[in-house]
Amino acid sequence: MSTTNPSPMPATLADLVQRLDQTRQTGVREMGDATGTVAVGHYNDPLHWQREQDALFAQWPVVAAHSAELPAGSALPFDALGVPIVLTRSADGRARAFFNVCRHRGMALIAAGGPQPAQARACRSLVCPYHGWAYELDGRLRHRLHAETFDGLDPATLNLVELPCDEAGGLIFVKRTPGPAFSAAAFLQGLDAHMDWMGLADMQVFRKVDHVYPANWKLTVDAFLEGYHIRVLHRDTIYPFFADAFTVALHAGPHQDSLVARRAAFEAFESPGNRAELCRLATPTQFVFPNTFLIWHPDYVSLIGMFSPAVDQVRWVHTMLIPPDRTGEDWTPHWEKTFRLIEQTVFQQEDIATAVAIQRGLASGANAGLHAGRLEHELLRFHRGVDAAVEGSLSPAA
Repeated sequence: MSTTNPSPMPATLADLVQRLDQTRQTGVREMGDATGTVAVGHYNDPLHWQREQDALFAQWPVVAAHSAELPAGSALPFDALGVPIVLTRSADGRARAFFNVCRHRGMALIAAGGPQPAQARACRSLVCPYHGWAYELDGRLRHRLHAETFDGLDPATLNLVELPCDEAGGLIFVKRTPGPAFSAAAFLQGLDAHMDWMGLADMQVFRKVDHVYPANWKLTVDAFLEGYHIRVLHRDTIYPFFADAFTVALHAGPHQDSLVARRAAFEAFESPGNRAELCRLATPTQFVFPNTFLIWHPDYVSLIGMFSPAVDQVRWVHTMLIPPDRTGEDWTPHWEKTFRLIEQTVFQQEDIATAVAIQRGLASGANAGLHAGRLEHELLRFHRGVDAAVEGSLSPAA
């Protein structure tokens, strides 16, 4: 990764680094004030799941793609929120979102299915494959075959149905319910400054996977919000690189930015002046509520969306982002090997496999709730946020 940054480290991130250094010097881990329990029904109750769908996934901005996935003059289908959506970027450079639904007979304008994750397609317009109705990339109806045969239909009422969409920090956000516009930067409550300093928008997509696993979405979120499990679950893969459960986190509304200390920080701590130096000391992880993680490995980034197609299913969308100066055929073998290690070994065989096993265990009735200690306090905070959103006391604007 690049060793230079265009501006000083944001003060909030610098404070986080300082706290990490304090934990290193004192040997005292940051913990929560109390333990807690998450009711099993939060993971396997269909009624609770439906309330999450209605209050969270239908109303909150959700990361749909990295900015590099949507070049100018292209369209990208996105259906992970349970409804057909298409993202577009017209010549003006603005990212937009619409229902991927023709206003004539309801046909999908761009197919989203297939064994491979969806990719953007270069296009001048969106053309329905059923009857050829065409729409500009800004959603305006452009052409109707035999328009004269549609008596009484005002073409001005037949533009695509637009969805709230905005972009900040290198991420494209969308709401699946039509409504007023929102500011992605305001929604991030300062985390976009961290993403900008670390150069997220400049990253390029190397590989993307999109799979569904039999586990509630919050079980995978839980695993990425605590470092307590690294020593045991990841003993033979990544634990040799990390200090044992030394993590610091700052809160930005319902979101967070955390630093998970690497062993290098305890061996020789030097205040980082750029992204590469920071990633040598710790693994920065941004959690964008409710379901998105950015994990900054030493030389690449994992962008992970954890979607919820059913109460006992998680749709796992992992995009590997690499620095723009490390692309091309010479780098491909390195990134292929790296991706296999993190996705197939660490994520699939360890984190996701654990979530699947827990989901099976919940059906036994052995536990009424799942316990969390003071090293798992961020997990408890996440569940309090989900509960507050479901109850209506936490909103994106807050």
